[in-house]
Amino acid sequence: MKKLGFIVTLLLICTFVGFSTNSTTSSAKVSISKARKQCSSYKKARKHMKKITFKVWDLKGSKKVTRTKSIYIHKSIASKVKKAFNKIYHGKEKFPIHDVGGFDWRGSNKSLHSFGLAVDINANENYMVDHGKVLAGSFWKPGKNPYSIKKNSDVKKYMKTIGFKQCIWGSRKDYMHFSVGGY
Repeated sequence: MKKLGFIVTLLLICTFVGFSTNSTTSSAKVSISKARKQCSSYKKARKHMKKITFKVWDLKGSKKVTRTKSIYIHKSIASKVKKAFNKIYHGKEKFPIHDVGGFDWRGSNKSLHSFGLAVDINANENYMVDHGKVLAGSFWKPGKNPYSIKKNSDVKKYMKTIGFKQCIWGSRKDYMHFSVGGY
C-alpha cells in the first residue's frame, strides 16, 4: 500500500511539473528513459558523460573572485549546462559558487545524478529538507548567506532556460538540486 501511495505521489508530482519519464524537455533535449538505459552501470554511464569547465564567482573573504570549476554531465546536454553557468557568471548578481556537482553514480534509477542529468550548487548552504528533517546540507538562508540560492535568482532563471527546474515541491525542498524535469 505504501508503494502504491509513493507511485501515485510521484505521478502527481510529474503531472504538476509538466513532465513524464518518457518525455524530453524542450530545452535540454534528453530523454530520461533513454539516459536510464544508457547508464545502467557506472562503466556504461561514464561513456556518456562529458567534462565541462566554466568560470564561477566565489568569495575570498568579502571580495568576489573568479574561480574555475569542472563537472561531468550527460554529453547530450553538456553545452547547454555550460551555457547556463556562463550566464550565471555574467549575470548581474555575480552569484558565488564554491561547490558544484553533476554526474555522481549512485547505483540506482532514483537519482538523475547517476545519469548526468542533475546539478547541485553549494550543497551545504542549499539543503535538502523533507517534513522539516534535514536530509543533506545544513541550512538555506537566502539574503543572509551569499551561497544560498534566492527564489528569484540568476541561478534559477538561467537553469530554467535550459529546461532544468529546481526541486521544490510539497514538503520536500532540495534547494541545491537542478535537474531535467525537476526531480
